[in-house]
Amino acid sequence: WLLKGSINKFYSWAFKPLFKSCGNNVNYSANNSNIQPYKNISIGNDVYIGPNATILCTESEVFIGNKVLFGPNVTIIGGDHRISDVGRFIFDVNNKNLEDDQDIYIEDDVWIASGASILKGVTIGRGSVVACGAVVNKSIPPYSIVGGVPSKILKYRFTLEQNIEHE
Repeated sequence: WLLKGSINKFYSWAFKPLFKSCGNNVNYSANNSNIQPYKNISIGNDVYIGPNATILCTESEVFIGNKVLFGPNVTIIGGDHRISDVGRFIFDVNNKNLEDDQDIYIEDDVWIASGASILKGVTIGRGSVVACGAVVNKSIPPYSIVGGVPSKILKYRFTLEQNIEHE
């Protein structure tokens, strides 16, 4: 356990320069994750990305705020394949439309639980929680708790007064 933790810290340190930007105290399992390309990903401070993360954003960017937690097996996909060409197999289509790839924003103080998927063009609002296995295909407001496929707001973390106090 101690050796595995040390290896993860080493990988986190060694891969840090590959990101577009990467804050302090960022930990992730680089040896167990699929992140492509690093140059399109910005990460804030105090971020933990659980094992087996997949972040793919070849033509878009992913912005991860401060104090964000990812459970294991979280997937973030910043784009789609072009599927509108009549008479061509999807496999043979190499170009994309502008709307096929869109940036993803994960604001501060977010927890994305195990197995959740975040899709292109989504903003996860500050202080939100994404439940296990949720598929987030639309932006969610701050301090919401979402779950399901596709995800829906289940409830809010705080009342309006508590939001103000929390801030």
